[in-house]
Amino acid sequence: MSEENDLKTRLVPAVCTQCGAKLEVDPTQDAAVCPYCNTPYIVDKAIQNYNVQNARIEHADTVKIDMKGTADSFFGFLGKQLSESRELRREIRAENREEEREIRRGFIRIFGYMVIGMFVLAAIMFIVSLIRGDSDETGTAPAEPEQTACRILPSDGDAPLHVWDFTVDI
Repeated sequence: MSEENDLKTRLVPAVCTQCGAKLEVDPTQDAAVCPYCNTPYIVDKAIQNYNVQNARIEHADTVKIDMKGTADSFFGFLGKQLSESRELRREIRAENREEEREIRRGFIRIFGYMVIGMFVLAAIMFIVSLIRGDSDETGTAPAEPEQTACRILPSDGDAPLHVWDFTVDI
């Protein structure tokens, strides 16, 4: 029972730095995790948040604001966020490059199959033309064109009779 009283006396009120939930924390710890939003936080900052939210200033002649600590904290956070963002972009670019390589490999593979298929088709057509005898390489001379004689007579009875003779290659 003394341990239970000891724990209760050691816990102090605090506010989560992420979600603003009211917490009780052990001031001897450096960091903890909010049970509401599961965000890790620094215990001193959570206690400070509670003190700032619940502080009542009745009279203040001078107020001193520590700008150096705030600026350092801000720029440290900003630098960390930028570093994480750069690393994430690098990872995404690497994944995209790998996907592009796979697409290129697939295209080259398909193109190769098409070229092989065209060569096989050309070979089959060549063999079929050799078997059918469609090739000019058989040694036979090409056949002479046929000629047909035609005679055209005018149909008009008044015109003098002219006869035209000519041949047509078929």
